[in-house]
Parts: sequence; C-alpha cells; structure tokens
Amino acid sequence: MVTSSSGRRVLTAARVANEEVDGWLEDHAVVIEGDKIDSVVPRSQLPSDIASTSDVHDLGDVSLLPGLVDAHCHMHCSATVDAQARALSEDVPVLTMRAVTAMRKALLAGTTTIRDLGSRNEVAFPVREAVASGVIPGPRMLVAGTPITITAGHCWFFGTQADTTEQVISAVRNQVRQGADVIKMMATGGNFTPTANPRRVQFSAETLTAAVQEAERSGVQIVAHCLSADGVQNCVEAGIHNLIHARWQDQDPNAGLDYRADVVKRMADQGQWVDPTIGHQLLGEEAQARGLPGAPIHWAVSEHLVPTREHLDALNRMDEAGVRFTSGLDMGMIHAFHDLSAANAWAFVEWLDWSPWRAIHASTAATAEAVRVGDIVGRIKPGMIADLAAFDGDPAANIRDLNIASTVVQAGTVVKLKDRALV
Repeated sequence: MVTSSSGRRVLTAARVANEEVDGWLEDHAVVIEGDKIDSVVPRSQLPSDIASTSDVHDLGDVSLLPGLVDAHCHMHCSATVDAQARALSEDVPVLTMRAVTAMRKALLAGTTTIRDLGSRNEVAFPVREAVASGVIPGPRMLVAGTPITITAGHCWFFGTQADTTEQVISAVRNQVRQGADVIKMMATGGNFTPTANPRRVQFSAETLTAAVQEAERSGVQIVAHCLSADGVQNCVEAGIHNLIHARWQDQDPNAGLDYRADVVKRMADQGQWVDPTIGHQLLGEEAQARGLPGAPIHWAVSEHLVPTREHLDALNRMDEAGVRFTSGLDMGMIHAFHDLSAANAWAFVEWLDWSPWRAIHASTAATAEAVRVGDIVGRIKPGMIADLAAFDGDPAANIRDLNIASTVVQAGTVVKLKDRALV
C-alpha cells in the first residue's frame, strides 16, 4: 500500500456486491473520494499509476458488501443472562462505558449503521454525539433514548413511564426536544420485565395514534414493541411506522397464537415494516444447545409456550402477504451480543428459507430504507457514503460466511483492515 495525500482510497476484492445488493461483480474495485463512493469498476480498468495516486488496499479473496445496518439495539445492555439486573442496578457511568465498548465491537464486526431503540437518555445521546464527532469509534447511530412505557411497564427501569394520552404526548415531545431520531413505544409488555405482561397491551390504539401524530408533527419516525395480537392490531390501526417483534400471542395465558390475516393485509397495504428479531431467537436457541443458560420464562407465557415453528409460520404468512422485514438483533438482550448482527441474515435463510442474497439485501439496503437512511447508505453505489464491510468466504453461497468482517470502512475511513483493528 502507498499512502497518498489525495484523499482517494481504492479497495479491490474478488467479489463486490452490485448496486442492487443481489449479485456479485467479480474482481472489482471500489474507488472512494473523501467519505463517498466515486466509482465501482473492474480491477482491470484502474489506471496503471493508481498506486501512486491513491491508497490502494487489495483485500484478496473476500466478499465486499455495504456495511450492515441493524435496526434494533440497546447499546448499554450487556447481552448476558443477568442483563435485566445490570440494566436495573448499574449507574450511568458504567452503562456509558459498556455502550462505548459495545459500539466499537459492532463497528469492527461490520455493522456501520445502528438504530438504538431503548437506552437511558444520559447514555444514548452523549454516545451518539461522541461517535458523530469522532471522539469514540462506533457505527452511524440513530437513537430513541428512553422508550415510552406505562408505570412498571416493559423496560420501565430505563424508560419514560407515561400512563395517559396526555402524558404520552408530553413524553414524545421530551424525547424530540432531547434530539431523538426515533420514538420507541412499548405497545405491549415484554419478556425482559417481570412486571409487564407480554400478552397484554400497554397502550390503546387511540393513545398510540396520538403518539404517531406527535412524532410525525416533528418529522420523527416512531416504532413499537408488540408481542400480542391485540398489540399488533393497535399498532396497525395507529399507523406505527415499524413494528418490533410483531408476535401474535393470544391474551389468554392458556392459548397460543391469534394470527389475524385482515390486520396483516392492512399492515402490508400501509407499508409498515416489521423487525421480527429472529436472529436473537436463533442465537438464544444455539446458546442453550451448547448448555448455556437461557432467558427466564416469563410467568405470563409459561402456561402455554408457543413453539418457535409456530412463530416462524406466522412470519412466513406475513411475508407472503407482502409485509417487509428489517434486520434487527435486539442487541443487548440475552445472548444478542453487539457484534453478531449477521445472525439476522442467518435466521432469514435457515429459519424462513430465504435465499442468501435476499437475507443480505435485508441486512443492508432494505433496512437502510426502513430506518430512513437508504438515500445515503446500504448500497455500493457512486454518490453513497462509503460504508463497507468485507467478509472472508462467500455469504451468497454460505450465509454463515456473513459473520465478523475482516475489513471495515466507515465514511471512507478504514477502521479495520484484514482482521486488524485500526481504531
């Protein structure tokens, strides 16, 4: 490699994803000017003096993709079996240090854009600003700050508790005032919180509608955690932009799922994205298969545990109905470590029977579109920001080759090169 003062970098690779992220360009080069992609050309078309005018990195037999985009993170949660206890008991300095470490791990794994959907305001906003200003390494970050929940509701220990419609509107305004890129609502209870019933709604459709209107008034996206059929229906009726989990559990603790095809059709017609979080579920089952302890079973679902296959069948029906899925690991929850966003793609292929390219597209271009940054990242295309991740092997042939990136470029800067971290 020759260091150039021109600000131009060139990466060559055996395989480079095309603009649509659905096929390879063989033996190509990506030319970067500043923080943007200038051109993508066959290696043979590079000028003969390229090494004297540019920083050239020959990555060899790797697969060069857009940096991964993950739509669901909790930056200060530990991903350990005691994650809930730690989030409840640890103070802001400790949570901040964990978040800083987690964001560096995510970036070096190849995740160059992250949407954080629930961390304390005192952690989330300073960490985002520190990354943006170059003080610490990390992915491009879109943050919600504290999620909005009911008193003693899901994730109340790092959320804003609001019970009435007026309190919810005030909470939305407060998050916007602090600089939230997205609003996170807890539409139902969740498995992470013993005092919150995942089978029951926390907010009515009317209250969620008011939250949507308030978020849209400020031009901010709004998403909602929902694990029950009633919660999903409320989110669809309210026009929530992205549904998180979108599970169909019946409110009856002795029943299984209550799938509602009419609600799914409306969801698809309204263009509401879903983050199914099955990468997290896959990692959890693989951890338990290795003999590691799993998440405690929530009392509200213990009477009737719905098999994974039934949840996957519901997701397949949603997919067939035209609902679009994002890639989101629920980073920070038990076994969802911040450097494992690739597990989202593994689950799409191995559990939903998607093609590898469809899963890769979901983990890059599609999720970038869903979180409203698809005009700047998610594709290897001239004019886009140069966020890139190279993976050894060929993930289009074996999706598990999409794992920890060997080389990572963020906004034109090489932050990891051939397995060596540079930040």
